Amino acid sequence: MGRRLHIAAKQLSSSLSAYSKRFDFLEVSMPASGHEASPTPFTRSALRRWRKQVPPHFEFGVVVGPTASTLKVSPAFEDEVTAALTSAAALEARCIILRTPREVTPSALNIDRLGKLRDRFPRDVTNVIWEPQGVWETDAAAVVAKKLGLVLAVDPSRDPVPAGPVAYLRLRALGETRSFGPSALQRILESVGAQRRDVYFVFETSSALSECKALRRLAQEAPGRSEGGMARLVRPRALAVKVKDDEQE
Repeated sequence: MGRRLHIAAKQLSSSLSAYSKRFDFLEVSMPASGHEASPTPFTRSALRRWRKQVPPHFEFGVVVGPTASTLKVSPAFEDEVTAALTSAAALEARCIILRTPREVTPSALNIDRLGKLRDRFPRDVTNVIWEPQGVWETDAAAVVAKKLGLVLAVDPSRDPVPAGPVAYLRLRALGETRSFGPSALQRILESVGAQRRDVYFVFETSSALSECKALRRLAQEAPGRSEGGMARLVRPRALAVKVKDDEQE
């Protein structure tokens, strides 16, 4: 089996049904604890409907809430961890994304906290993605990620892609780079390599759809053809999370 590509745009700009015809991956950000959820309420029943609206190969990633991402334990931290676990179960998500803010520096205390939070998430087929902000060097972060069983998210146009069966790539429109042409996408595919099981691309550009099409075309033309997310996926096991009934949400 070749590598599977999973491609997302920055956000859902149309109906989920229309989006899933163009892309095959979507990040779903959890709201901060104590705040109202945005237009679509993140109840289990609503998220289960999302799962049913998309093809079987479509994947979701759940982005952990902002308080839990600071790694500091509190009631709000616990609420957001539970929300992430509950939402991942409802969506059958294979990715849980943790974006630690700049205040989470590479100290022994923060690495210990990061490891304890990682242990709260499944160790089955679920990928726990770590995207550190601030002063982390990519090489140092990659060492920590490997030790803790995390997948380090990187911008492949700027940083080396860490080794491993799964790669998680965020392509941002920065400075003069507002889109990625075929030659840039080809270099990124080559930097990822063919010996991967899954490669996640999140395009944060205004031309994400055209880049998605170009990336798939290049991947199909490459040796060891990528399967573009169409192969059979192994879903995570059901998570044992204590939550309220939908009627009480």
